[in-house]
Amino acid sequence: MSAADADAALAGAAALAGAAVDAALTAVDAAAAVGAAALGVELPLVQAGMGGIAGPELAAAVSEAGALGTVALYKSDRALAAALVERTAARTTRTFGVNVIPEVADRLLDEQLDAVLDRADRQLTVNSYGLPPRPFAERVRAAGHRLLVQTGSHHDARTAAGLGAHAVTVQGTEAGGHHLGERPLADLLAELRADPGFDLPVFAAGAVGTGADLLRVLAAGANGAMCGTLFVAAAESAAHPDYRRDLIAAGPADTVITDRFSIGWPGRTHRVLRSAVTEAPAPLPSALIAWTTVMGSRRPVPRGSAAAPTAEAEGRVGEMARYAGLGCGAVTAVEPAAAILARLREQYARARDATRDAARDAAQDAPPGPGAAPVAAR
Repeated sequence: MSAADADAALAGAAALAGAAVDAALTAVDAAAAVGAAALGVELPLVQAGMGGIAGPELAAAVSEAGALGTVALYKSDRALAAALVERTAARTTRTFGVNVIPEVADRLLDEQLDAVLDRADRQLTVNSYGLPPRPFAERVRAAGHRLLVQTGSHHDARTAAGLGAHAVTVQGTEAGGHHLGERPLADLLAELRADPGFDLPVFAAGAVGTGADLLRVLAAGANGAMCGTLFVAAAESAAHPDYRRDLIAAGPADTVITDRFSIGWPGRTHRVLRSAVTEAPAPLPSALIAWTTVMGSRRPVPRGSAAAPTAEAEGRVGEMARYAGLGCGAVTAVEPAAAILARLREQYARARDATRDAARDAAQDAPPGPGAAPVAAR
């Protein structure tokens, strides 16, 4: 190939690359719009329902800022679930989510849904951690609410679609908290993207802490993201001050996947901040390490409990389950949820613009092919 031919090929490739990036960004914008519409929000981002941490104050603040705030029902009975829905609704005029965990709630699950359906004054998103029973899913849909199902595998995502889910979350092992699968997020997104029979909106969970991370998962085939770690230190969260402090100081290497916090929620590995509990060569002896408040009453916290350290906890909080994902480096201060989301939007816009500009600069800088007019003369 002659030098002129090589220059022409390089110029053509650069132009094609620029056009491809423009097309990819257009596709990303369309994917994000689908995700936002699926939730009835401005920003296709779901705040995860973190038991004990995600209360009405946090859920309402996130929704008011344009994303989907979620109040966690965890092990609430009907009366408490009803109160949580009412308190959230009183703090925002926007839609919000309620999070249930079928495998933990067990017999309380139907009571929780009764409370949601009874107290909901608008269309809500019922966010199920794991596959819900079919009758549960049918009741959500029949009442006119949205059903978002969190999954950890391609198989479970397809099962969720069969249950009538309006959207799914796929959770990679990068995520903090309990894990629904054993694979990284990129693999899960690639599988769903390659499945021509799967057409539900997909939200990505795992190490999404910045606007650039959101752009990355959208480009990988998601329609939005679910973030938990990002909101643990929010001013409106119910996390213990020591938990917030330790999370702010942590980086990805300070997290670990373990099974040491299984009391009250067995059978799931979980990503947490490292501690004496996780780093001990063998499980530490059972012992009472703290007290916390559950449904209005003080309860003991044994070492190895799945309970996260809330503001009401007293004792050796550093030995409790301080859930945190690989995106923890994005958490740098205690600040309002609105500020967190405003920064994420700005980061996203900058990352999108930088991607577009880099492609266009490459096209401009490529040597012109034979006979091509100089760029300035066009």
